[in-house]
Amino acid sequence: MTLEIAPPLPEAERNALSHALERAGIRLDSRPEAYASAWWRTAAQEGVDNLPVPTRYAPSPRSTRGATRA
Repeated sequence: MTLEIAPPLPEAERNALSHALERAGIRLDSRPEAYASAWWRTAAQEGVDNLPVPTRYAPSPRSTRGATRA
């Protein structure tokens, strides 16, 4: 993550702010730990694996979800 400060600060003040944020537990140089977990990777893979197959025609109204008559 990049730090954007408005209005721009001198380099010394910018470094001091960055250091203070890191001491507070806010990491600016890496991804959050949640994105590194096995749970997140598995969920992301399942989301990609379950993408619908594109079709060239509309599904039949009788075979779609919510059809009351067949």
